[in-house]
Amino acid sequence: MRSASTDQDPFNSDPEDAPDEVASDASAQPQAPQLSGRRARWHELDEFLRRIDSHGLASLGPDGLERLALLYRSASADLARSQSEAWPRQVRDYLNDLVVRAHAKVYAVQPRRRLGLLVYFFGVVPTTFRRRWPYVAVSTGLSVAVALIGYFGVRHDPALAHQLLGNFSDVVEQFAKSGHTAGHYFSDREDIKALGGASLSTFLFLHNLKVALGAFAGGVLAGTITLIMLIENGMMLGVFLAIGANAGALGRLVSVVAPHGALELPAIFIAGAGGLLMGHSLVNPGKWRRGDALRLAARDALPLFLSSAPLFFAAGIIEGNISPQFQGFFADDTTRFIFACIMLCVMLAYLCLGDRLLDPMRRRRIPPGPDWP
Repeated sequence: MRSASTDQDPFNSDPEDAPDEVASDASAQPQAPQLSGRRARWHELDEFLRRIDSHGLASLGPDGLERLALLYRSASADLARSQSEAWPRQVRDYLNDLVVRAHAKVYAVQPRRRLGLLVYFFGVVPTTFRRRWPYVAVSTGLSVAVALIGYFGVRHDPALAHQLLGNFSDVVEQFAKSGHTAGHYFSDREDIKALGGASLSTFLFLHNLKVALGAFAGGVLAGTITLIMLIENGMMLGVFLAIGANAGALGRLVSVVAPHGALELPAIFIAGAGGLLMGHSLVNPGKWRRGDALRLAARDALPLFLSSAPLFFAAGIIEGNISPQFQGFFADDTTRFIFACIMLCVMLAYLCLGDRLLDPMRRRRIPPGPDWP
């Protein structure tokens, strides 16, 4: 509880309402208009402290924090002056209490609230995705543009496929000309059959997560590594599809990647968006220092990267156990496309509306986004 001195204005503009001790020594008090300026700053500082008590320090925002520091320094200077010039005791007590309260807020270590996995993945991740969707759009657009370049390049010059993919292009071409259903792409490869479904899922999950980590972490190098990895991934996809198109089997090769690609490719784009976000903060930090801009951007980039982990996990399970199916329900290309569309819709619904599934109390725990840029 605050002391009574903070709830009563010791420099009341009406002398009849001033405390006796203050009124008895008016010569020691600052005079108007000097007094009105000080009183306004003290009242503003008191309002800031009340707001922090109610809503936390983060509620002030970066501009409010700067203003809080300025008001704190001003009040500290007034406190020192009140002591050197022998201002009335009640005035000194008021200022002392105000400065002590402000000091506790300015220099206190703010405890971190434990959000919990539910709030983080169904609250922080969807709100971050909506807030940073332009970076996801750029990451996706770049990958698609490069894929189209690779596709039309190989369509124009089929020999280019071997230069870009090496011996892997021969494997893809052999399958495209075989006439086998999409599931045989996996079952006909000895290396995949040797792993088995569970081991293949684990291998693919770790491999894809490694790619996403590279795309994300590459942001600290001004996004250059992120751009390279997105370009490589887009080029590989475009060449892969072009080989199928040259063999008259484009639909079948799309069917090969569709079930797991509906989650795997967006996960790479989203992780790449996190890297682009950090790279942008270094290239164009705005009013912030580059280190500060990077730290603020990383607060949003990290949820983008972490959101790719469950997507890769699900994609790995699908690629290891469903995509290789060449008999039964998943033998038909249409079924595989429908399954891919369902997976894509579920993912988009989660990323765009996931926080709506939380109850109001948990939604209030979702922290606000950083103020960069």
